Amino acid sequence: MSSVQHLLFVRHGETVGNLEQIAHGQSESPLNERGVRQAEITAQMLQDWQRDYHRVVTSPLSRAHRTGQHIARSLELPIDIHHGLIEGFLGDWEGVSYQELDDFGFGRRSIKDDDFRGHNGESPNQLGERMARTVGEIRHRHPGENIILVSHGAAIAHLIARLLGTRPAFGHQYIMHNSAVTELAFSNGAEKPELSTLNFHDHLPEDLKIDPTRQQRRSRK
Repeated sequence: MSSVQHLLFVRHGETVGNLEQIAHGQSESPLNERGVRQAEITAQMLQDWQRDYHRVVTSPLSRAHRTGQHIARSLELPIDIHHGLIEGFLGDWEGVSYQELDDFGFGRRSIKDDDFRGHNGESPNQLGERMARTVGEIRHRHPGENIILVSHGAAIAHLIARLLGTRPAFGHQYIMHNSAVTELAFSNGAEKPELSTLNFHDHLPEDLKIDPTRQQRRSRK
């Protein structure tokens, strides 16, 4: 059994909500045609990844699960669902537009306060803790296996901030492109995982690369 376990995090492909600039959080928003194509190309790319993986685990939301299905079929891997990989809960702001989210000051206030819950949703600390706990559970269930986890932009970003101990807990510095991959290596006895790949999306053609920060820049000021 290897002393190093690799986890590959994949953000789901583009959704109807992404295109319409709606913040769906934990509500459903299916992949659009571009998102399906992103998922297909990512699945093909992972056939030639630098190491083998043994299973796929996805968020229960259809946008992540469908992305994971493409990957699992391409790599001929078993696929599971873990509810803990779901996106952060936006509370009262579920389903608002990106512009409204910015007007509410969601990003600015979350960056300044790791425990911000003015929207009655999950705070940055709560989301990061939930994701870290979930990853710990999955690793415990499948020791010695390299695992692909398909989740969501904010959930993955907050997790990385939590695992690497960087601030703020909001994790905006780790926001993922649609269908981007990020790889972490967990060594026995190490306090922190090693981040070897962050937000890799070079496998996507230019017309399928969607800048996730295009509606977030003002909220960071």
